[in-house]
Amino acid sequence: MNFLSSAACQTETPEIAAKNIVARVADVIVREATDSDSDAVIELISEVYSEFQGCVLLVDEERPQLREPGSAYQRLGGRFWVAECQGQICGTVALTPTDAPGVARMRKLFISPAARGRGVGSTLCDLVERTAREEMQADMMMLYTDSRFLNAHRLYERRGYKRQPGLVHCADASNSIEYVYTKKL
Repeated sequence: MNFLSSAACQTETPEIAAKNIVARVADVIVREATDSDSDAVIELISEVYSEFQGCVLLVDEERPQLREPGSAYQRLGGRFWVAECQGQICGTVALTPTDAPGVARMRKLFISPAARGRGVGSTLCDLVERTAREEMQADMMMLYTDSRFLNAHRLYERRGYKRQPGLVHCADASNSIEYVYTKKL
């Protein structure tokens, strides 16, 4: 994984610099999401949800922030990034502050099936953790994850996240049961 400074982005081609690339891993670039990424972000999350029985993405009713991922997360005091594989969005992740001092929350980590196993998820986690430390002065990361997302749990545990006791029962169309994971940064 290669994190790029703003100066490094300026040395790239003009079209790459214009995309505000913040990381690169193999043929994958990571950049800040814009609101115009909405359709591709929704398509990716829908693709991931379709792998799990009962997972339903109701954007307008339950996840309206996906209609404007760049500005919606900025309004929350956070950030939203996308990974692009050959010009197509193949991963997402978001970061928001929490009400607890020193605690930041990772959200929306989704990797397309075709991009898994290539380091995209780890690159996005690295970016979120680094940004939480540097920009939010966070010393703890937390996240909620659907109990069906076993591959994601393995990734979090490899990265040092600890599953907390208890379950969160969501009143959503997917009847989600979520685990809470935390990691000291």
